[in-house]
Amino acid sequence: MKTITAHLHSLPPQTPPGAALFLAGNVNGWQPDDERFRFQPNGDGSYRLDFQADLDTLEYKITRGHWSAAEGDAEGRELSNRVAKISAAENELWMRIESWTDLYQKTQGYDLPENIMLLHPDIYMPQLERSRRIWVCLPPDYWTDPKRRYPVVYMQDGQNLFDNPEALFGSWGIDKAMNRLFINEQMPFNSDHTVTAVYPQSSAVNRQPIIIGIENGGQHRIAEYSPWRNARHGGGEGAQYLDFVCDTLKPFVDEHLRTLPGREHTAIMGSSMGGLISLYAAVEKPKVFGMAGVFSPSLWFSKEVYQMVKNRKPDLSVRILLMAGQQESRNMVADLLDLYETLLEAGHIEENLHYDLHSDGVHSEWFWAREFEHALRWLFGDMPGHERGGITGDLIKFQVDTKAKELIVHVSPKIAEPRLEIRDYCHNRQFHHPLDHHDNRIPYAEWENCIYSLRLHSKGDLVFSRRVTVGE
Repeated sequence: MKTITAHLHSLPPQTPPGAALFLAGNVNGWQPDDERFRFQPNGDGSYRLDFQADLDTLEYKITRGHWSAAEGDAEGRELSNRVAKISAAENELWMRIESWTDLYQKTQGYDLPENIMLLHPDIYMPQLERSRRIWVCLPPDYWTDPKRRYPVVYMQDGQNLFDNPEALFGSWGIDKAMNRLFINEQMPFNSDHTVTAVYPQSSAVNRQPIIIGIENGGQHRIAEYSPWRNARHGGGEGAQYLDFVCDTLKPFVDEHLRTLPGREHTAIMGSSMGGLISLYAAVEKPKVFGMAGVFSPSLWFSKEVYQMVKNRKPDLSVRILLMAGQQESRNMVADLLDLYETLLEAGHIEENLHYDLHSDGVHSEWFWAREFEHALRWLFGDMPGHERGGITGDLIKFQVDTKAKELIVHVSPKIAEPRLEIRDYCHNRQFHHPLDHHDNRIPYAEWENCIYSLRLHSKGDLVFSRRVTVGE
């Protein structure tokens, strides 16, 4: 018997993290998944296999467990068998894998940064009986400390997260944003539920999350991203899709990547229909997701979303960021503020909710990309609301004069043509008050001891809403 040591010193960038690698050849009957010939990781990105064989010439290939996932040449084509003459002494084989035949065509043309990887080319979704491609954006220092673990953000519409030919409507540029955050160290984790608070002394914890990009299902996108049906557009597979994320994808991610799997370290995020399913996930699966970024959600798709929020009284705290642009549609802003108030009414505490309405925001990837970094910092940290053409709590303030039974409203000069709308939910009434840029006194005796909503309009646009109660 002759001793052979095989080394894999370089893998193609699209190799899924944690992939099992095997040697298949005339030494083992060309079995592509023979556990006796499985390479072991060295911890530095390289792999090693030690075995013995009684032969003079070794013919072999490297696989990821089946022949459809065998190594290829630099152009992704099938590779001829490797051949090595085996001497009587110890033998060492050094190999570089140029490509994987099953992954090359699916990533051909992509200019992938080194921290973007194809986590799975075709993961099966048993809940929907179809498959899906999954991407991962790793923190820049992921490979430098094998003991460090990371929080995770699950994002919808994976085709549009990174620069690639299939990003038909533009890219969020997530990889560039994560690099900027890493370099600038702009992600403070100060909240009680966050990483540094939970593990204040642990050097094995990083502040940056792993980003999981779940590609949408093309023709199945609307169905998968809505739990409810729309008479015109269909839908109705959202619950099964969410079960896939929670019960199939998340266990796979936690097994193959160094994650912090707890809910306090797990977020979900999406825009448009992806924002709708992300909101649904935050409300329906709070044991899985402790945070949700909801960008321009398609609340028009079904009014059942509001009833769903009302019916699910939160028993666990979830941080939810709502974001939209005032240029998307008047319904978008009004619907988003209705959602914000409904979340408060359902029992979500104000400290865990935040909304941003941007005067220049449109329903587009460039807008969501621009706001991604701020959203990430707020979800994982203690960042206050920010102002970029939007309305924050610093621009309108309220006081109550209980003796005179008057609400005192202070409006910043930055608000053009301010008007206050008061909605009385007890008697189904509305009051409208033009405001000046100084103290405005509004009698509240008519709606005392009632739930009501204060809505600020600027030039006819709804820009701020707060649901409160005034009483003794």
